[in-house]
Amino acid sequence: MKKNIRQGVPRKDLSNDFNYKPIRLNKFISNSGVCSRREADQLIKLGMVNVNGKVVTEMGHKVLPIDTVKCDGQIIVVKKPSYILLNKPKGFLAMSSGKSAKKVVQDLVKVPGSEKIVSIGEMGRTVTGLLILTDDLSLRKKIIQSNKGVRMIYKLVLDKNISKSDIEIAKKTHRVFDKEIQLKDVSHIRDATKKDVGIECFNIPPKIIIKLFNKMNYTVEQIDRVIYGSLSKKELPRGNWRELTLKELNFLQML
Repeated sequence: MKKNIRQGVPRKDLSNDFNYKPIRLNKFISNSGVCSRREADQLIKLGMVNVNGKVVTEMGHKVLPIDTVKCDGQIIVVKKPSYILLNKPKGFLAMSSGKSAKKVVQDLVKVPGSEKIVSIGEMGRTVTGLLILTDDLSLRKKIIQSNKGVRMIYKLVLDKNISKSDIEIAKKTHRVFDKEIQLKDVSHIRDATKKDVGIECFNIPPKIIIKLFNKMNYTVEQIDRVIYGSLSKKELPRGNWRELTLKELNFLQML
């Protein structure tokens, strides 16, 4: 079935799936904005939370988004989290900080509360390709800090031809921005020029790849993320977005 790709309409089937996905009670409460997850734990221990009319004091208790949850007698309403896959165009900035800027990726996504979604990782204005945005900060933290990491494939266009010997050097362990990194694979792209390079790596942001090639006396003229985990740009034109399917979301949460 063809994915629903538009500039302002989320997938209806994801909304239905969300209603049957259990989450921890403390996360349910914190997602509502009432308090932090740690404070929610204290409220649960004190017997101040009930689910569908029954007091719950069990840590780790799970609820469905369609359950009725009350905290100190007040019904808690939780907005469905947004999980957005964007094929980022040039000219827009993806920031992990809360700083304001002109032409940010959030301007491209039209969902309720889009001002609260943040990108998982950063992308400069010249970088293109796949980017995930969400208001689920626990998932964002999990992906960024994952030991396993998310598999990523980039296509680069350099300012000059790169030799096979330099490709082998690029595969070695390097220290960039005071951090040791190693690319899983580096190769020329088939049926392209010697300036075109494919990069396979895990959880390495574009700016580090750009810096690495700068250290090797190459300028990265174009960089495009074409694979993000199990996600590809298939049927997702540049500048467009769609919501992740439940299957895609579950894959990310397994990291």
